[in-house]
Amino acid sequence: MIQKEMLEYQQLDIEQNRIERELKKNENYVKRRQFKAARQDCEDNIARLDARAADLRAQLALAEQTVSRINDVIEEHSKEVDTLEDVDELNYMNKKLNEQLTELANVERDIRRILREGEEIAASFDEAVNKLPRLVAGYRKADEEFNRATAEVKPRVNEIRNRQAELRKSIDENLFNVYKKVADGGLYPVFVPLQDGTRCGGCRMEMPKAVVEAQLASKNYVKCEHCGRIIFKQE
Repeated sequence: MIQKEMLEYQQLDIEQNRIERELKKNENYVKRRQFKAARQDCEDNIARLDARAADLRAQLALAEQTVSRINDVIEEHSKEVDTLEDVDELNYMNKKLNEQLTELANVERDIRRILREGEEIAASFDEAVNKLPRLVAGYRKADEEFNRATAEVKPRVNEIRNRQAELRKSIDENLFNVYKKVADGGLYPVFVPLQDGTRCGGCRMEMPKAVVEAQLASKNYVKCEHCGRIIFKQE
């Protein structure tokens, strides 16, 4: 027979787990998680947009420097062309001038792309920044409502924990360790009565009669070979 204190401790554990499960099903608990995730996504998006905007600003500054350099070269080549009389030299300088003009057109195209992307990022950034306060407010409201629900069950949870602390003093250490090992795996109830001499009171599966009798004789309980619960014989 399992200690009555151990069985009472188990019942209190089951009740506390039920309270915790119900809290996690609470509408505001679900909303709080959703708002928290959405807020994190929004903040991450703002950070990404900000980093991309900084990258575009660097690209734009470099492009503007390149434009300035090309314009200086074009101006210099243009002056040289005006002084040239040799046809070959004139053709060469015109070729160099056209190369600079082509490069200038490419850079100007890049600048237009950068500015266009910058406008898109600015719009997305404004949208995210405007959205963030609503998400924060939604999270706070859901958090307040969930805290009210938690406060309502807190007295009973405290009663359970205090009673368990008292029971713990009387429970055999080895028996409690067996209980905790199974319970920590999320299996409840841990201790279940033996049914029909060979059947687990948890999963209802049968075990060999010889195994059941041998284990009951040595340690007063049997570990179910099917579900892992601890089976005891009721007196």
